[in-house]
Amino acid sequence: MPMKKEAPNSYDVISVDDHVVEPRGVWQDRLPAALRDRGPKVVSSDDGDVWEINGGSHKITGLSAMAGKSFEEYTPKALRFNEMRPGCYDARARIEDMDTDGVDAEVLFGTLAGLAGGTFIDLAGTDPELAAACVAAYNDWLVDEWCAESPRRLIAQCILPLWDLKAAATELRRCIAAGHKAALLPGLPHVFELPGFADDRWEELFKVCEETGTPVALHIGGSIGRKQAAETMGAIGSGDGVAAESLVASAPLTNYGVLANLIFSGVPARYPKLKLVSVESGIGWMGYFLERMDWTYDRHRYWTHSPLEEPPSHYFRRQIYGTFLVDDTGIETIERIGPDNVMWESDYPHTDTTWPNSKEVIKEHFGHLSPDVKHDVLAGNAVRVYQLEEN
Repeated sequence: MPMKKEAPNSYDVISVDDHVVEPRGVWQDRLPAALRDRGPKVVSSDDGDVWEINGGSHKITGLSAMAGKSFEEYTPKALRFNEMRPGCYDARARIEDMDTDGVDAEVLFGTLAGLAGGTFIDLAGTDPELAAACVAAYNDWLVDEWCAESPRRLIAQCILPLWDLKAAATELRRCIAAGHKAALLPGLPHVFELPGFADDRWEELFKVCEETGTPVALHIGGSIGRKQAAETMGAIGSGDGVAAESLVASAPLTNYGVLANLIFSGVPARYPKLKLVSVESGIGWMGYFLERMDWTYDRHRYWTHSPLEEPPSHYFRRQIYGTFLVDDTGIETIERIGPDNVMWESDYPHTDTTWPNSKEVIKEHFGHLSPDVKHDVLAGNAVRVYQLEEN
């Protein structure tokens, strides 16, 4: 068996947003025998490979696995596993693709599980026992099998049983002990009929994150309302190109409102060590975002009875991080945002991915930055935020 290739003694390039297409056996190999019939399984159909869960189905959309495809080949249609690059679902092949791309480490999100475990939050409405078992099985598989291929290069983030926030805090502690480096939360919890982040019921979970230094990842896909997402994806699936282009172009800005809500509701103020990562949102809008929030605070905090003792930009620069692929506007205004508050991503294997040209992309778009700022954006900030070890 080939030796597992570890990261070098120090990181030069870390992608903080990449995705795994879960292989066939994730849940069937780990669920209790009594739950396997209802649990996720891959069924081949005329339309491609589809996940079936307790009578429902979820197709593996081609847009989730376009690495290596030309732009002309992009498709929302369901794919079969043999139509994807093996790096989409096989950890050893992923590491080979990372080597090709010059990426030392990746911070990982699932696919069927949803960008914040949303598939199983929905499932809990009808089968909470199965949903909880699926969450635990995914978390175990990700850290024990996928990331075990190279633990310093493949960085696990856990999903949580958020329909029971006490159980979620317990699962988070278990996952951190097992090696997970971050927790995934939906940017709009009300979409899943969960309490807003200002609600005290989140306190135990946020306290665990503070105590352990575990960041919370808020991916833009978790910031789109369920009804809007269903309508948009339905339109895309039926060939509505306008809906597709509108969604892709505007999706990064969905975290604008998410971050404003978090800051103005006082979450960073109440939990000063809580780290919040705005994933795949880009950073080009963040300079104006900070300006607008402070303007709003200066003029309106008296009648709104704001809980903030400092301007919103203070909490942003202390605790919030934005991630981007190619964002020249953001790079041009990086001093206004804060060089310590931004991190790079390759988004493998999604349609936006810079793979296999990340080295060239970095050279073209980062070349004018000082060596220190360039290193922090490409690796140093991620090492600090995700508590990665360097020798």
